[in-house]
Amino acid sequence: MTTHTAVPAGYAIERVDLASANDDLMRQVVELEHAMHAEAQPEDPPYPAEIIEARFRVTSQLWQRSQWAAFTDGRPVGRVTVVQNRSGSNEHIRDVDLSVHPEHRRRGIGRALFAAGIGAIPDDEAKLVEGWTTTRVPAGIAFAERLGSKKGLHMRASQLDLRAVDRVLMRQWASIDPEGYRLEWVLGDIPEHLFENALEAFRAINRMPREDLEMEDFVFSEETVRDWERTRKERKQEQWLILAVQNGTNASAGFTNVVFDPRYPHVIHQGGTAVDPAHQGKGIGKWMKAQVVNKLLAEMPQAGFIRTENAGTNAPMLAINHGMGFRLAWENDIWQLPLADAKAYARR
Repeated sequence: MTTHTAVPAGYAIERVDLASANDDLMRQVVELEHAMHAEAQPEDPPYPAEIIEARFRVTSQLWQRSQWAAFTDGRPVGRVTVVQNRSGSNEHIRDVDLSVHPEHRRRGIGRALFAAGIGAIPDDEAKLVEGWTTTRVPAGIAFAERLGSKKGLHMRASQLDLRAVDRVLMRQWASIDPEGYRLEWVLGDIPEHLFENALEAFRAINRMPREDLEMEDFVFSEETVRDWERTRKERKQEQWLILAVQNGTNASAGFTNVVFDPRYPHVIHQGGTAVDPAHQGKGIGKWMKAQVVNKLLAEMPQAGFIRTENAGTNAPMLAINHGMGFRLAWENDIWQLPLADAKAYARR
């Protein structure tokens, strides 16, 4: 399937498979990613090349990727990735990750890349296109608005400076220890005897605010979770997971987890945190999150920040994070656009 969008003079749009890219192309892609990261998070050191390379080389059959790159003088200056979720939920959505080097913007490259990616989606396989923007990169917001996209979910990206965290408060929260509950630590893969607890806890994510997103509940199954574990290990990332479990019933009360790469301790990524409504009001969220912070302080003194994203309307979680010392770093939005409208734009 093709589109009528013209490719700017001096550039070429080519379909690529970055999972199998040769070393020279991958080196150039890493350079492009460094430029994009420096724009969005200029305060951070650059990611090591091997971390970025693993991000592209490690793939999943549950998240199929189609990729195109814009080339000039034989080097990539932009790329687009279209992701199809094949894990049993939200298969009507295609996630689009589009970036153009700042020095090559306003020439029609982003539009040509978008047209290539959107034009390859069969009309009967999807209904919506979805993408992220950050306030750190106004060009991305402007592009989403030109497409006619609508904001579906507003997100707050916050961070906790571990070098300035209130250690006394974290010790207090970590000792909440509500009666009738225990914490199960999982460092790495989830053991079989805790797997059902983990699935039950993860499903609590579906209760978080979605605002105007046309999104179904996420399906959490053994296949999806084990696939996450595989890709994480192949990328040499680590996960620390806490499950809050009710004694006696062994019911899952909640979870929190962080994911990080030991080669880049500057940022610890907060995965998710949720407490089941039946177990709220007991301080379980504070208890779990403080336990993680204290473990990081004791075992990873080189860690810089914990970063997390929350829906702007998720008042309970925002309150816990603010109490811990998380502060707003920037804001993100998830945009959605009907596939038919996206294709119409690409054909203009």
